[in-house]
Amino acid sequence: MKLFRWQGVIAFALLGGAVAIFLIMFLDGIIERGIEEKGSQAAKTQIDLASLSTSLFTQAANINGLEVANPDNNMENLLQIEKLSMDVDGAKAVSRKIIIDDLQATGIRLNQKRASPAKIISPKNKTESSNQENGKSGSVALPGLGGVNIKSPEEILKSEKLETLEAAKKAKETIENLKAKWQKRFDTDLNPNSLEETKKKLAKLQEKVKGGDLASIPETIQEFKGLQKEIQDRINRITSIKSELDKDIQAAKKQLAELKGLPKKDFERLKKKYSLSMDGGNNALGTLIEGPLKAKLDKAWKAYKMLSPYLNKPKITAKDDYQYVRGKGADVQFPKAAPYPDFLLRHANLSMNLLETEVQGELKDLTDNPKLYGKPAVLNFQSGKNVKFDSFNLNVELDKTGEQSKDSLAVDFKGLNLQGIQSEGAGEVKGGAANLKGQLKITNENNIDGSFKAELNSVSLSIAKQDGNELANTIAKSLSSIDRINITVGIRGTIENYQLDIQSNLNDIISGAVKKALAGKMAGFESSLMEAIQAKAGGSITGANGSLSGLLGQNKVLEENKSSYGGMLGQAKGGASGLKSSLPIPGGLPGGLKLPF
Repeated sequence: MKLFRWQGVIAFALLGGAVAIFLIMFLDGIIERGIEEKGSQAAKTQIDLASLSTSLFTQAANINGLEVANPDNNMENLLQIEKLSMDVDGAKAVSRKIIIDDLQATGIRLNQKRASPAKIISPKNKTESSNQENGKSGSVALPGLGGVNIKSPEEILKSEKLETLEAAKKAKETIENLKAKWQKRFDTDLNPNSLEETKKKLAKLQEKVKGGDLASIPETIQEFKGLQKEIQDRINRITSIKSELDKDIQAAKKQLAELKGLPKKDFERLKKKYSLSMDGGNNALGTLIEGPLKAKLDKAWKAYKMLSPYLNKPKITAKDDYQYVRGKGADVQFPKAAPYPDFLLRHANLSMNLLETEVQGELKDLTDNPKLYGKPAVLNFQSGKNVKFDSFNLNVELDKTGEQSKDSLAVDFKGLNLQGIQSEGAGEVKGGAANLKGQLKITNENNIDGSFKAELNSVSLSIAKQDGNELANTIAKSLSSIDRINITVGIRGTIENYQLDIQSNLNDIISGAVKKALAGKMAGFESSLMEAIQAKAGGSITGANGSLSGLLGQNKVLEENKSSYGGMLGQAKGGASGLKSSLPIPGGLPGGLKLPF
């Protein structure tokens, strides 16, 4: 008797060997292409790997040269990692769960230039592209001073709401509603046929008088009196309606009168915000700080929104406990292991390049289903003193375990050496140090509340001299040596619509310099801004005034009706008086008797 069927054993060994050879030769390539293709589709931006290697025996994987492109700039990488190594739980991988017990990442860099353009996975729509192009071309720069720009009136009005337009729209809607209200009132209370019917009644009585029938005079006089009462009631009704209409017209006129001063109010508000005022250089904050800061925040919000859906899957609710039913028996359930999320990174050591300095960090409990896992993800970076700064601490917590997510960030940067930092076209910082501290909270992945404070000491900014540009050279000189700059930034609102509250002594620092250089130079900008506001709001104001003319036309209809009824009332009274005087009894009845009509 044979213990083994050697043909089967050999076939199984050959098949197993073939599978092993296939996995050893092709598995890494399959995984690498899967990450690049499927990952790019999920993230809607190109993801590249220089190389990937795996080990089935040690349950480990190594990735070199990971690049994630910026979807808004195909010549920039949002994230670069030189080397990634990780230990994967192989047992969980069999059940299609990615559980990484430990991860090591080195050479992390943000916002790096790409060697070649990235493929566009999710192209922008035409409107966005055209808006960006318009935004680039709509700025009126003060020559030779990049970074201190005055926006054109057209660009300002694209991003700012005019109170005049809103008020004009509201006024027009109010007047149109009044017109509809009074038209409906006229249709019910002023029957257009009643005036003609009254005219016919009067004409009929007048014809009856011409007949000269003496016997019908008493009856005709009573008919005249009845017609007089009917006409007087109609006049009283019209008078009452007209009084109500006059009140609505006066209210509409008051609302339109208030519109006249709103363009000036809009102008003063926008001039204060965007004009380089001689009273303090108010636009310095908007131009030097708010614009660049807002651009960076918008990029951060976009990255946050891109990642959030992958880190906040809904919790899978457990089935209700089995209810025992008498006489039906019962199922005995054995204890089950706690469920795992589809993705979990238990622990990671990170090394990030910050200002050409390696900063060490740690990441814990990052998962796609925090409600199921029950722990928030925590990220910490910290570094001691070096040539670039004295200390750096960054703490991030992504708490999505509850019904509402509560994400937070806290940063503390001390002794940052500003020398050599480029200020986006405004020049180069030749010296100085900065301290930065702040915190930010995001609730429900949408509501923002944060505050940051920066102190810059002994700042020296070098700006190249510009021939023929007195303004640029004057401001540059005022920024060449500054003892201290204090900046506080408050962030409130939602990710889609947030407000920056920036306070700084920078306005006061450059105020004197601006006063010397700006006399008469902003008049052209202010004049153009006022003209642009009037041009944009003029049509709306004219439309509102046009609606009033329709309401006044309705008032004219009442006047004409009242006048017509007044004329007929006089004719009716005259007709009755004429009939009385035509009675054939001179001096009336004897003995002071009167006719019974």
